[in-house]
Amino acid sequence: MILKSPRAADQNVARASSDSNGHFHLLRVKPGNYDLLIPGKYGFDDYRSPLHVTASMHEVTIKLSTPKVSETVTVATETPQLELDNSSNRDQVSASASLMEKVPVFDQDYIAALTPFLDQTGVATMGVSIIVDGVEMKGTGVSASAIAEARINNDPYSAETNRPGKGRIEIMTKPGSPQFHGTLNFTFRDSTFDAANYFAVSKPFEQKRIYEGSITGPVPVDHKTTFLLSGTRQEDNLQSVVHANIPSGLFTANVPTPVHDTEFAARISHDFSPTHRISFQYNVTDTISRNFGVGGLVLAEAGVNTQAREDDVIFNDRWIVSSTLLNQLQLFYEKDHNPTRSVVNAQKITVDGAFTGGGAQADLLNTENNGKINDIVSWSHQKHYVKFGVNIPNLSRRAWEDHTNRLGTYNFSSIGDYRSEIPYSFTQQEGVGRTVFWMNEIGTFVQDQIQLRPNLQFTAGLRYDWQTYFKSGLDFAPRFSVAYSSPDRRTILRGGAGLFYDRSGVQPMADLKRYNGVIIRSFTLLNPAYSNPYPVGTNLATLPTNLVTRTDATRIPYTTNFSAGVEREIAKGLTVAATYRGTIGVHLFRSRDINAPVPPFYDAGRPDPNFGTVRQIESEGRQVGNALDLTLQGKASRWFSGMAQYTFSHTDNNTGGIAWFPANQYSLEGEYGRADFDQRHRFNLLATFNEDHWVNLGAAVKAYSGLPYTETSGVDAFNTGILNARPAGISRNTLESGGTAELDLRWSHDLLVPRKGAEKIPAFSFAVDAFNITNRTNFMSYVGNVQSAFFEQPTAAAPARRLQFTARIKF
Repeated sequence: MILKSPRAADQNVARASSDSNGHFHLLRVKPGNYDLLIPGKYGFDDYRSPLHVTASMHEVTIKLSTPKVSETVTVATETPQLELDNSSNRDQVSASASLMEKVPVFDQDYIAALTPFLDQTGVATMGVSIIVDGVEMKGTGVSASAIAEARINNDPYSAETNRPGKGRIEIMTKPGSPQFHGTLNFTFRDSTFDAANYFAVSKPFEQKRIYEGSITGPVPVDHKTTFLLSGTRQEDNLQSVVHANIPSGLFTANVPTPVHDTEFAARISHDFSPTHRISFQYNVTDTISRNFGVGGLVLAEAGVNTQAREDDVIFNDRWIVSSTLLNQLQLFYEKDHNPTRSVVNAQKITVDGAFTGGGAQADLLNTENNGKINDIVSWSHQKHYVKFGVNIPNLSRRAWEDHTNRLGTYNFSSIGDYRSEIPYSFTQQEGVGRTVFWMNEIGTFVQDQIQLRPNLQFTAGLRYDWQTYFKSGLDFAPRFSVAYSSPDRRTILRGGAGLFYDRSGVQPMADLKRYNGVIIRSFTLLNPAYSNPYPVGTNLATLPTNLVTRTDATRIPYTTNFSAGVEREIAKGLTVAATYRGTIGVHLFRSRDINAPVPPFYDAGRPDPNFGTVRQIESEGRQVGNALDLTLQGKASRWFSGMAQYTFSHTDNNTGGIAWFPANQYSLEGEYGRADFDQRHRFNLLATFNEDHWVNLGAAVKAYSGLPYTETSGVDAFNTGILNARPAGISRNTLESGGTAELDLRWSHDLLVPRKGAEKIPAFSFAVDAFNITNRTNFMSYVGNVQSAFFEQPTAAAPARRLQFTARIKF
């Protein structure tokens, strides 16, 4: 098989011979128009036909003719043969729609199912980066059945994105179809079929109903317009288990925490020509939660009611300018409305390691009007494949109406101090509370993928990121990677390195704007009286206010990532990869009270009595991490299809994030130790076994060692109002929680029906999922306060065994 350029008849773009199954594999073919030629051989006539290649094309069926017979030859890329391209690395996690339909996925949440494969060293301060069809979003935008594929670690050192491969999830949605196709799902759970939570006195009543579906097809007006509709309605009647130590003793209760979610997406696409397509899409998400935050040590009275409403409009313009040049422009507008209201309007009471009660004091409204722009150009020339463009994930106007903590919060170090009415601090806020600010983030990049030899590829890229509020004038991030293939193409060696700059997210910007002593005046009183914290005749306007500041030297943190690995095809369609990853974090975020009482006499008052706590956001932390990934993925006949990954890792740092304070504001002694997310061993599996048989299983396995946590003295030894002092000689994160192990299984059966002109398709499917089928108790929320009755004990547990039932109709 020969692929020729129509502009140069003597120029062969690609050439391939068929494998034992009669499949031709054409690799690294750029979108465009070509001539496809199959020379006559073995009694077949010559075959020649124009071929239009698109970015979404996976296979083409060709009929070769003779005077007597016709044979079907399929051009496909289904066999996971090892390839040099960075996006084909076998250390990545790639989950297709067909795989996700056959493995247990709780509540059809694909992001939650894949999140365990992420690495926290690659996750930004603002959280996991979710990229949907090339645009950074807060969620998938479409319902589960409209998702075509999801990937983690696709091209680890791509200059096109802000985060490394292990810190982002990339989702591709299904395109519009010229034929009508649809999927309808109904998912149901009920606590009747579940086991009881470890901490529950009686099994809490829970019920979940999910109505979800998508449909795609042509618009009748012409043959060049298609549509996609998707939607989901989730009614989740949950109950959370409270397990707390109140003055009367141990208290356990089940509290309703329902969540109702409605999502809808509509897309229309039009082809002006075979090389030019535009699309418009509208998404809406509306999530309502009641008693949010309740559970563990948090009593029902301290819950909040929340709503999150998001409306999106997306414009996409893909233009194949020539056989070597492609431009993709994406414009995105987002509008958010997120109110939060306390369930009870009363003073909040927090007893460290015992309970949180009173009112939540969390009344807040934040809104967002946000624009995003992506324009990416792809150009191929001889041995080069160049991409360059601009990513603007946030041109965002934010408004916050902050009425939190208006009645105040009492903080106690132990249940004994609470009984004795001896709080260690009281905090309260006043002021207009309204602030408006802009959150702008801009990125631009260029990258060149060079085919030095047929078995050697080198990629070099440079990215620049900038954001408001934090110094980022010279944040250039060079990245490179190299891949070498053995002569038999069954082994590939990979290596790479690069810089990745963080982003602060919106919360620190909002803190800097609000806590300036004018918009919000926040007070902290140490060792106050319980009944009335303010001395008689106190004028709040004269009290020293708390501030949030940053220095001019505060900058955006960055990490240096580097890796080396080997990939090997151990059987047809089955590969194994071993990859070492290292990371060095520089200038990581932390907070510090620069107006804390000065040692050695911590009770001598604050250096500047005109202010209370002065939280200074700094970029002075550091981090070192090392990891080894062993990844098995592919398909071994019907007995195994999917992926399994084991990671051995160790990460140390001296900061817990942008809102974290050291114990001693003037010394970091004892702070450098295990990172909060450090887990030495992690094993994850998503796979199907004995597929296409009555006795089939889909499986998900999660097995992790414990997370570290810190032993605290339960005494405000430094007189700062921050109860994080440790006993003498104890460093940060020296305790370890229990590990986690969970086995989830799915059994499903498809009823197949014939379709004219095609093979049979599953018209109706039924599935039963069992989550945590062994009913193992996985404890969470361990207490480190030595004065707590729960010291070194958990106060919550992950859900016990649960069953989920799904019925699916496809057409």
